[in-house]
Amino acid sequence: MFMQQGIIILGHGSRLAAANREITAIAEQIKAAGPAALYETCFLQFGQPDLARAVEKLNRAGVKKITVIPLLLVVGRHIRHELPALLQQLKAEYPHITFVLAPHLGADRRIAEIALERMKQGSEI
Repeated sequence: MFMQQGIIILGHGSRLAAANREITAIAEQIKAAGPAALYETCFLQFGQPDLARAVEKLNRAGVKKITVIPLLLVVGRHIRHELPALLQQLKAEYPHITFVLAPHLGADRRIAEIALERMKQGSEI
């Protein structure tokens, strides 16, 4: 039996619309390269939609499993406390949905490679 999967790309969120558009652009790249699923992009703070709205939308679409991908670079309060607590609350509200929390971006060599590439692209000020 096919189980529709939902994937939520979660950015921190910013008061600056341009910053939130960058998260949306990354999410579109993930969606284009990722598995067949229903995708939602949301924000932990400052941006909309928030995590609860993204889960609500996927629930209405009938998903039974949601993987949350936090586009957060380092471990901190959001990763250790806030996000797990939010997911526990959502699990209580939607007990029929399996929630999976993917690891944050972290100290991955590919991030170092991107940083080195950006170093070469720098311009004098």
